[in-house]
Amino acid sequence: MNPLEFAREFIYLKGRPITFDGRPYLEEIYRCRARRIVLRCSRQVEKTQFIVNTILHAAATRSGIRVVAVFPRVEQARHFSNSRLLPALQNSPVLRRGLIGSNSRKLPVMNMRFRNGNEVNLRAAYHSADAARGLDADYLLIDEFQDVAPGDLPVLEECLSHSQIRREILTGTPKLIDNHLEAAFRQSTANEWQVRCPSCQHAVILDERALGPSGLICAACQTPIDPRLGTWVPRNPTATWGAGYWINHLMVPWTNHDEILERQRSYDVARFKNEVLGLPTSLGEHVVTREELDACCRQDPMARSLKDVPSHARGSLVAGIDWGGGGVSRTVVVIGYMERDYKFHVVRFERFAASEDPLEVVKSVAKCCGRFQVSWIAADGGGNGHVLNRLFLEQPQTPSAMYAILYSVADQQPFQDGRLWKWTVNRSATIGAMFSRIKKQSLLFPRVTDCGSFLDEFASEIAEYDDINRSIQYTHGPTQQDDALHACNYAVLLAVCGFRGANGI
Repeated sequence: MNPLEFAREFIYLKGRPITFDGRPYLEEIYRCRARRIVLRCSRQVEKTQFIVNTILHAAATRSGIRVVAVFPRVEQARHFSNSRLLPALQNSPVLRRGLIGSNSRKLPVMNMRFRNGNEVNLRAAYHSADAARGLDADYLLIDEFQDVAPGDLPVLEECLSHSQIRREILTGTPKLIDNHLEAAFRQSTANEWQVRCPSCQHAVILDERALGPSGLICAACQTPIDPRLGTWVPRNPTATWGAGYWINHLMVPWTNHDEILERQRSYDVARFKNEVLGLPTSLGEHVVTREELDACCRQDPMARSLKDVPSHARGSLVAGIDWGGGGVSRTVVVIGYMERDYKFHVVRFERFAASEDPLEVVKSVAKCCGRFQVSWIAADGGGNGHVLNRLFLEQPQTPSAMYAILYSVADQQPFQDGRLWKWTVNRSATIGAMFSRIKKQSLLFPRVTDCGSFLDEFASEIAEYDDINRSIQYTHGPTQQDDALHACNYAVLLAVCGFRGANGI
């Protein structure tokens, strides 16, 4: 029996069996068998009830199961136990009989051992994960994950190390975009509930753009839409981390549209995005949105080899490389070409894990560039680039010219340093110019399903004002990645230079 069927059969709310009427978006979540699940939610959308139902399903249908449920504070853990978990257990005759027995013994609030031997332990981890050390578990459930101590998830995950099941569920309401809940969601499949417009067939995402004067509408043609007719669409369909789902007030049947509009008028921007739309906010301003990036995507799939590139462009491909390293930053390669209309076409994104051996990464990057017969390459010249660019030029297939890009506050003409050209460019100006291309749709990408996770690295960038240099600076939070952005910037710089016929290219 899957968790959805189990909940309908055995879970009671207010004296009646629980129902999922009007919430079709919950069915896939309950049936999801991914080892990891992350729910990025608005307030009051039944995420805690999902945790209750998951715990009771595991405790009642499996044997030898141990569950660890983690909350930011002890008070939250006790409240969850006293007001949600224990009442759900007591109100279900079958579960009460099967897990507690016929006696009237009272279960402990924080450490429960059921009649069948299964265990549930509740812990708090606001300042650290020390309270969960030493516990073994098959299920790790973390509620309000955004408020759990940053960086403690690996410590909490240690409790799963001896389990064959190793099920992990993270839920919470986002705050700042630089938050571990948002970081986990971006690594997941990041499913969005999309409603197909009955008029123009536009796929409507349920965010602020769908708020009409009297109901939800298609932002493209203003036609009313029914949120019950949506489907889950993964933003990152190839993600291997786990499954992610975004739930907000625009989806739930009990929220009145007028109430949402009133909250939009009365809440500050950050609170409305967090608590109503279930979206993160930032202290700075995001330069481009996912909608703008998606609008730059063609219908063509990501190119796998040179034969997938238009024949007229095969001799003019350039590559941008953002070298990774340090155990966190990944190496990303972007390959593309400039059309006669001055639009740059990305034909392939490729990334390599930070944990891979640097020399093996260099060899793999060289093979990738060789597969597309790339002649002109621009790579970051700082940090690991000092060494990796030289190693790259020692590979069997070397480019006609390789440029080491050095970010600065001013531009300098390229100069040759052995086989390598060194080129200093204005960091803010070049990144800003690339964002302008995105807004004008003169930077084009492969189809969304192939490059969605790379596009997130563009959307993560924030514009902030630098008082010292009196200029706009582009940055991102510590939990975000922007390697694809820089690799693309290097490629565009090289293509623009080649397009103009300057600097010997």
